Amino acid sequence: MSRHNVLLVVADSLRARSTSVLGYRRETTPFLDAFAEEATVYTQARSPSNWTVPSHVSMFTGHEVHEHGVDHTARLDAGHTIFEELAAAGYDTGLFSDNPFLTDHESGLDDVFQTAIGSPEQYDSAYETNGSLGDWPNGFWYADRTLEWVDERESEWAACINLMDTHRPYEPLAEYDEWSDERSRDMQESMGFKWHWEFLSGNLSLGFAGILEQIYDGAVRQADAIFETLIRGLDERGVLDDTLVVFAGDHGEGFGEPTAIPEEPPAVSHRIGTHETMYHVPLVVRAPGQREGHRVTDLATLSRFPDAVRAIALGDGNADGPAFASPNGTVVASQAPIGPAMREEAERVCGDAAPFAKHVRLVYHDRPGDEVRKRAACGDSAHESVIKGCGGTVEDGDIDAAVVRNHFDSDRYADVDIATPLDGYTEFEDASDTQFAGDLDDRLEALGYK
Repeated sequence: MSRHNVLLVVADSLRARSTSVLGYRRETTPFLDAFAEEATVYTQARSPSNWTVPSHVSMFTGHEVHEHGVDHTARLDAGHTIFEELAAAGYDTGLFSDNPFLTDHESGLDDVFQTAIGSPEQYDSAYETNGSLGDWPNGFWYADRTLEWVDERESEWAACINLMDTHRPYEPLAEYDEWSDERSRDMQESMGFKWHWEFLSGNLSLGFAGILEQIYDGAVRQADAIFETLIRGLDERGVLDDTLVVFAGDHGEGFGEPTAIPEEPPAVSHRIGTHETMYHVPLVVRAPGQREGHRVTDLATLSRFPDAVRAIALGDGNADGPAFASPNGTVVASQAPIGPAMREEAERVCGDAAPFAKHVRLVYHDRPGDEVRKRAACGDSAHESVIKGCGGTVEDGDIDAAVVRNHFDSDRYADVDIATPLDGYTEFEDASDTQFAGDLDDRLEALGYK
């Protein structure tokens, strides 16, 4: 039995339909396209949830979101993740990210790793973002820190790097910002960092969300370049062929796409809703020494990351096997209702938090070819459709929400006790506050948008 290094690269908020490796019209992922020639591309991969904390807990533990129930108001108990399992087996483990929910939060996801590198107090100007909204370094800083850490390892290692370049605010460097213009960038600056409630309330036309997608595509291009830095760095060090590489989005992103369930808000940013833009994510996997590329159209889930590591990195699996594919052809995803802080913000901006405070449940079933059947419930309403490729739908219609709830309540799933509730939780309570400029309408008019 051989053992191999593990590199998990998570592009935060990266949706499948915005990647050229999965057919997007813009060349947003040219390096990933080339990398895929010697890797396995999962065309129908789904994230466990539509935001960071529950998705990462599922990736780290293999438990579905509705089973573990961990969000930012609970602390993950020790001993339940694949990275701790690898550390017990003699691996060095490291986490590298600017995402505070991973590296600086009471949920304790950073404690899973022996080394955790978050946002630095100081950094070289070469790593600055291309905008005024971010006071943190871009993802190249974290790629370089990861490679430096690899240089210091004397045994097998397992690293997770979470890239926030594809998370709002989108501030790609000029060389990657190929599709936006000065007006769209100025508009984002006017909108600030937390802009979703203004769209969800109807105070701002959803058309403006589509304009932000122009900048987002450049951010995707930048994340692709950062991934290239990591892979070329490993190759130069002679360890790439001894490393399991997994590239994925932890969830997707919405830019005002209409939803199939009338009672559900439109897809804006992430965290709320059932839209495919929030759950269909890119997943590209290169096993150690893999030379032949594959495209797997079987339904897959990021929750199988621990199983894939055990099968491939620990030497028990087939390098070309679809380790992330669902063994029974079924995948689930879910979202808990928003918490108190977000409810207050929704009520302040939208007048009513009820449309955003519902349980969301999704059940996917595999179909022949590059298709999956999706059943989604938002509160008491539900819809069924067939998803073709990255977004096309056929055979859609309303269904009884009990069909979805009954699947989740069946004996095929069991609650797992892997976290402790945080008493009197207050940290990051203001993270949902909108920071819209008071004169936004005037600014948009000055930019020629109104």
